[in-house]
Amino acid sequence: MFFKPEIYFIDLDGTTLDLPKKSQKISDKNLNAIKKMNETTPIVFSTGRSNSEFVMNLAKQTNCKYVICQNGGLIVDINNNILKKYEIQKDDVYEIEQLLKKEKMLFILNSGHTIYGTTAKLRFISIWARNIEKKSYDEIPRATNATKILTFGKTKKGIRMLRDLLLEKFINIAVHIVSKGYALEITNQNATKGEGDLFICKLLDIDPKKTVHIGDSGNDVVTKSYIGAFVAMGNAVKDIKKQATEVGPKFKRAGLAKLFNKIQESN
Repeated sequence: MFFKPEIYFIDLDGTTLDLPKKSQKISDKNLNAIKKMNETTPIVFSTGRSNSEFVMNLAKQTNCKYVICQNGGLIVDINNNILKKYEIQKDDVYEIEQLLKKEKMLFILNSGHTIYGTTAKLRFISIWARNIEKKSYDEIPRATNATKILTFGKTKKGIRMLRDLLLEKFINIAVHIVSKGYALEITNQNATKGEGDLFICKLLDIDPKKTVHIGDSGNDVVTKSYIGAFVAMGNAVKDIKKQATEVGPKFKRAGLAKLFNKIQESN
């Protein structure tokens, strides 16, 4: 790393959480590395996940004072006080749902615990989603404002085409390809990790160009135009790594801890 950052923004899935989902999710090496780094340089989790009990407990364990959730759709402090919230308005949520139903997609609202859609698409579900409750389109609740819609159920090419269709039809949303090209995250146009990082920088009076964002997906690379350096984990797809300032180790087996050690040695 060519400079010493004043703050780190780090993704969770595919970056920080390096153990199988059924275990404690994060290794002691990563946990201790984050706590140690936080003693000298602030760390903020920047994730597509909601402000769940797990996420907030992890922030407390590692002394992270702020968490950017839902790709910037919701930003909270360590006590889960809401600092910023960007939502897709309910009318747009309803229309997006209709389009996803027409495309026979599976989708999850607000990082919830229910997948809506046809069971014919179950082959596209990742391991993390296989134990989530599944309901039909007829059971979708009445549309309300939403911070995020996660959708999947097509090939990589189909996902790219759906992204383009969504962006063509809706002017008030942001759409990012995630899960190695097999899913889309749909949020308010202002709800991006880049905007989330910038919000925290303004809150702490930190120059964004003196910060580093670490991640592995399309919702992480969008931070490039906001921060000083974007570090892609080694498990990121080729296109993400090509856009990175630097490429770190793969996330498994305490890859984040290895990356922090490398950064400290270079400074």
